[in-house]
Amino acid sequence: MNPESEQELQRRLKQLEAEIKSSSTEDPRLQTLLGSLEAQIRRSLDWVKSLSTTKRLAVFGIAALVGIFLLQTVLKLVASVISMALLAVLVYLGYKFFVSSSQENKK
Repeated sequence: MNPESEQELQRRLKQLEAEIKSSSTEDPRLQTLLGSLEAQIRRSLDWVKSLSTTKRLAVFGIAALVGIFLLQTVLKLVASVISMALLAVLVYLGYKFFVSSSQENKK
């Protein structure tokens, strides 16, 4: 390679790096949302730290129960979707075997 083309490649590489850095800056709305979420989490943690041990255990117990109920709901939803998909497959296969074959026999 000649020195001019190598210099051109270096210049092009720096230009591409600058483009990547400028395009990777996040959306300001997302930054604002993340900042407010972080502030809310900090306030919540400070509030929990200010509680007595008994109250803190109660808060964590309630949070654990809510988490378990949410997980249970999500798992039930996933099971329902899987059941519906299996039912759709069975109905399709039943149609293919019984209705299609009976129509072919009539011809």
